[in-house]
Amino acid sequence: MDGGAAAAPGRSGVGAYAQVGGEETSRALPVAVSATAAGVPAQRAGEVDAATELEMARRWADEADRYAQQAEVLAQRPALLPTWSPMARAVAVYLGFAAVSVLLMLVMVLASGVGVVGGWTLYSWMCAGLPAVSLIGAWLVLGRWGRPAVGAATPPRYPVIGFLLCFLAVPLAYCGYLILVRTMR
Repeated sequence: MDGGAAAAPGRSGVGAYAQVGGEETSRALPVAVSATAAGVPAQRAGEVDAATELEMARRWADEADRYAQQAEVLAQRPALLPTWSPMARAVAVYLGFAAVSVLLMLVMVLASGVGVVGGWTLYSWMCAGLPAVSLIGAWLVLGRWGRPAVGAATPPRYPVIGFLLCFLAVPLAYCGYLILVRTMR
């Protein structure tokens, strides 16, 4: 039984590659096949009008310029709410984060009602913690996704509006919750 190349180390003529000057010299190198023989059609021998070709090249260049201008305009828009104005975008982001803080505050109020969260913890998170977290989160989102890919380095974030929206939304929502609960009783 023959074990192949691994069974006969050092034996000549055994291996993955042919030996130089051995029996492989009788083989010829592969012949290159022409494009037409491979099934590729040959170029037509029709007349080429230089003026038509130049006009087509000019049209393609103009179209490429239009696409480049469109890409430049799109790159100057931010990824977050691209058609909105910077002020409307900032207000929407701050209100979104404030709404999440209001929902967390309502969960904490319900947890306070069953004794899981103490009153001091509830009031400190309601007046300072949740509004600060929502303001910082919205600030970071506006800085990251409110900036265009090309153009202005720092987008307008409107910190005063953000402070007012975030720090007034949670306490006012709590007051509204208290008024709602007291009137329902």
